[in-house]
Amino acid sequence: MTMSQSLRKLVLTLHVITAMIWLGSAAAYIPIAAYVLNNQDTDMIRSAIQIMSLVANYIVVPVAFATLLTGAALSLGTKWGLIRHYWILIKLLLTLFAVFMLIAYTQELSHAASIASQGILSSADIAVLKAPIHLTHPSGSVFIVIMATVLSVYKPKGMTKYGWRKQMEGKRNMDSTPYSTPRWIKIIGLTLAAMLLLLVAIMAFI
Repeated sequence: MTMSQSLRKLVLTLHVITAMIWLGSAAAYIPIAAYVLNNQDTDMIRSAIQIMSLVANYIVVPVAFATLLTGAALSLGTKWGLIRHYWILIKLLLTLFAVFMLIAYTQELSHAASIASQGILSSADIAVLKAPIHLTHPSGSVFIVIMATVLSVYKPKGMTKYGWRKQMEGKRNMDSTPYSTPRWIKIIGLTLAAMLLLLVAIMAFI
């Protein structure tokens, strides 16, 4: 089903706004996390963790889901499709990964916020509040949102095998035009896979 032009503009506007809020809130999150990691004042750490929890739960999570949903709606409601073009597919996978990691992180952050609300903090409690994950996660989110934005702007050419088949349906020269994966997909795919695996490994061991 194709969207009307007015509806497409509305959804596109919402998508851009939510993506920029996601990027901005994640970027603003980084100096707060850095402050927590480098501060020795327990009361200030408590306050920072509680602020981080509020930002994550009431700003970052809602706009992340809104970005994912509006992006999927735009793809499905226009000629681009959701899995026909590599740039859209990669953007979708990046966003899904970021949302999944965000949900996992908010659980860790909620635990940290509950610890911060306690009267007396042990050294183990302080270690939880000053965990490096508070810095690595927003940094990863910023990277992913920037990558998705770059893909949206440049829209590099290259169709998936499914998209190629759909395009070639009904054409007599279908067999004479063999499908080939764009070279940039192989390079970008391997690079992103390596970076995402590295990020997962870092988060798993810190």
